[in-house]
Amino acid sequence: MHVFLTRRIVAAKCVIVLWALAIPCAVFCAAQTGAGAASPSAQNTAPAQSAAPAAAAATPAAPDIDPKAMEILHHAAARFQNLKGYKVEVTVHAVNESQISEQHLTETGSGLTRYRVADDDPKGVRRIGDGHTQWIFDPVSNEYTKRPEPAEADTPVGDLRIMDQHVTEAQIMREDLFTDAGGKIVPVYVVGVVRDRWPAGTIPSAQLVMYYIDEKTFTVYRSTVHADPASLSMSYAFINWDENEPDALFAFTPPASAHAAPSLPEHSALSSTMIGMAAPDFTLPDTTGKQVSLSALRGKVVLLDFWASWCGPCRQAMPEIEKLQSDFGDQGLVVLGLNSGESAEHVTQFAKQQGYTITLLVGAEPDTTGKYFLSAYPTTLLVDRQGHIVYRSEGNQGLDQLRTAVQGALHAAP
Repeated sequence: MHVFLTRRIVAAKCVIVLWALAIPCAVFCAAQTGAGAASPSAQNTAPAQSAAPAAAAATPAAPDIDPKAMEILHHAAARFQNLKGYKVEVTVHAVNESQISEQHLTETGSGLTRYRVADDDPKGVRRIGDGHTQWIFDPVSNEYTKRPEPAEADTPVGDLRIMDQHVTEAQIMREDLFTDAGGKIVPVYVVGVVRDRWPAGTIPSAQLVMYYIDEKTFTVYRSTVHADPASLSMSYAFINWDENEPDALFAFTPPASAHAAPSLPEHSALSSTMIGMAAPDFTLPDTTGKQVSLSALRGKVVLLDFWASWCGPCRQAMPEIEKLQSDFGDQGLVVLGLNSGESAEHVTQFAKQQGYTITLLVGAEPDTTGKYFLSAYPTTLLVDRQGHIVYRSEGNQGLDQLRTAVQGALHAAP
């Protein structure tokens, strides 16, 4: 992987790639024998297929900017800049170690300057731009602010329109397989970007952002901003694309009881810990196509290992994960390796080469990874016999603690 990544590596973790909440330490992947830079697998190194606009292509690239990555960013940004209208559902995931929060937004827009962003929670803040004025209304405090509309709309789609701006470093990290909102599996480029200026509303201390971009259409399915020690992911599901939206959506009249304020109180989505919560159920195929459901394993202790073959720390941890299965399988431990973004054929070949025998599942991206708020590879969770999460870790530095947690869960009273 490119040199610029190694400057942002936190030991023994790989980054994956998800508007404005305060929130784990997620970092780019280190995929060589040590904690250094990663080398993507052969299937993940294809170049961008389309040429960038002539003006962009003629711009000399900085040493840390891959021209192909910039081509992709230019095309993706242009796709959102040229929309005449849209409606998108945005899922926001904030992660800080085991602390998680989730927010659901709906953004509707018309052209570049009119938009409405509403929290799906009736108590959530609403943001409206009518082309001249930006209104922000807080139903809880019954207050609103009014100001001239900023040059750059600080909305989820507004951020995507400027994704190719203020870039100091950009690389194509790899190619993945991603299941879109319609259930179609599409190949995506995962493009990593570092900026010298971040859009309004970006989480504090942002270090880098990763975009999942459709290889053919240049639609962005997900963006994840990584800070230290936090990450904020946004997943986009477009309901209307390039369609006119009603003008009434972008007009706002404050309620008669509301009053203007110079600023509004900050609200953060309520966070909770994953430890102790019921493990979300899932059904995924193994590499032979057999369906495996977590709920069918109730009564067993289940170790969930989210991994990818391009991730060095994942490969370092897998022999110990394999050993846990051999040491404790007859005591009721079931180990599931949940792969994201790679084909069953590739996973099968990789497992055969490495001699792994644990059950490997495919297609975890994005539904299952979303349910488990995945922010880094490897991420390991332990589910007890009652179906509750009792352990979660990122990276491969907690393998001793994992073994202890397995033993504790196996010997715990039913």
